[in-house]
Amino acid sequence: MFRVLLAALLCVAAWAPFAEAAGFAMYEFSARGNALGGAMTARRADPSSIAFNPALVTQLEGTQTLAGVTVVAPQVSVDVNGDTTDAESNMWTVPHAYATTQINDNLFLGVGTFSRFGLGTEYPFSWAGRTELQSVNIQSMSVNPVLGVRNGDFAFGFGVEAMWFEYDQKQATAVGATDIDGRVKGDSTGFGLNGGAWWKATDSVALGASFRTPIKQDLEGRATFDKNGAAVPASWFRDTDAEGSVTLPGEVRVGVAWEPDDRWSVALDVTRTFWSSYDELRIGYGAPLAPGVTESLKTTEWRDVWRLGLGVEYRLTDMVDLRAGYVYDCSPVNSDHLDFLVPANDRQLYSVGVGLHDGPWRVDVSYTYLWIKGRDGEVEGKNGVYDVRFHDGDAHLVGLSAGWEF
Repeated sequence: MFRVLLAALLCVAAWAPFAEAAGFAMYEFSARGNALGGAMTARRADPSSIAFNPALVTQLEGTQTLAGVTVVAPQVSVDVNGDTTDAESNMWTVPHAYATTQINDNLFLGVGTFSRFGLGTEYPFSWAGRTELQSVNIQSMSVNPVLGVRNGDFAFGFGVEAMWFEYDQKQATAVGATDIDGRVKGDSTGFGLNGGAWWKATDSVALGASFRTPIKQDLEGRATFDKNGAAVPASWFRDTDAEGSVTLPGEVRVGVAWEPDDRWSVALDVTRTFWSSYDELRIGYGAPLAPGVTESLKTTEWRDVWRLGLGVEYRLTDMVDLRAGYVYDCSPVNSDHLDFLVPANDRQLYSVGVGLHDGPWRVDVSYTYLWIKGRDGEVEGKNGVYDVRFHDGDAHLVGLSAGWEF
């Protein structure tokens, strides 16, 4: 049975090119997790706990599955030198799927597929900042098998994460009154480790902690150009190979869960994401685009940041759970190196949800409103310095997960 479930998860992973979201780091691992503000590191487990803390698979008896999707609808506006542009309104889908099985009283296996990084930013074709960015799509999908070991009130879990990552960027180069449209697209697969621990400290309090290592992605792809009749030599802006490298950040999570009775559960998670590994975005070209132009370089120097999540779950009846959550998510973007790639600032998320379960089946639904704090600053570009103001940024997220216990 578990082999069949693993094959199904890999099939879901094959659809990963459709998994995108309005943000670089993503935390939409399940509808229940969305509703509870991602405060899942120490909380009573479900199969999506693989993404939060692999030690929690030791709570899942028998064989269990969970799969679903979160739909994200983001929006943001940006003023460039006084002119306002609305980013294109798109809708992105973020899938997830998990399976766990119990080997014996102490050993448990699990495997999950989910997206931890994604970005979908698209501006109108002729907007003021088109020579810096027209659109960018970052997609990723992880497949993460884990092993959990339990001994009394203590549990540990370890896993290996295989992550597929794709980068797709479009921008224009102005030549007189004509724009040359360029596109760089590449992908790679990187590997990392994850682990976690869980401790039932008292009858009502549990503690949890987990980590993920950084994952280096060495991308290879192509740079393609549409000259649109621009008056440039034939040897300029020819299609060529392209490559780049980025180290995606590691993270550490710590959580505490409190169950004062058999109906209420309150949990708090704190996450530290080590975004300082993302200090530049460099793209190298196999052949010069123009005399002396062999690469493009954007300094980022992002910061390590904190994310705070709080979630409350109430068992209304034997079949119905009510949930609410709150998240304060700090932006890693360095204000001295702003760009149009990630038009974001600190974020706050407000979530609600409901879980229905009866016998072997369960269905979870969530809604999240994400609000992005505005930001003023300057973007240094190829054609000078832009005075920018990002404002009116928000997103609506709807999550759905369904599970079955065998």
